[in-house]
Amino acid sequence: MRRYITPGSVRIYGVPGIADESCLRDNGCGQICSETKRVGSINYWTGEVVLDQKLLPKFNFWDGLMSLFGQKHPTMPEITCEYEVSLLDVRTAKQAPRPYVIGYPFVTGR
Repeated sequence: MRRYITPGSVRIYGVPGIADESCLRDNGCGQICSETKRVGSINYWTGEVVLDQKLLPKFNFWDGLMSLFGQKHPTMPEITCEYEVSLLDVRTAKQAPRPYVIGYPFVTGR
């Protein structure tokens, strides 16, 4: 069984530059859209999300250093994501039977 993110189920909340109650959604084709435009893409197999650089929060050196030590800076946004996971059965239904050959493999001329 292989797991993947169900297309159309991704919701991303708390992204800077988006209204408070709004969220980013995927359209089921690998694109992430706001209410007005396309702002990124998603890979359903790996879960990788790529957002437009305008939506990414800007951090200075000290904010990055504080986050490395586990300290949250009050200006850092709280971004959350919701999605559903599905299972894909990649096994074949049943192997084809092997043909049964009567005879000996060392006999030639047949």
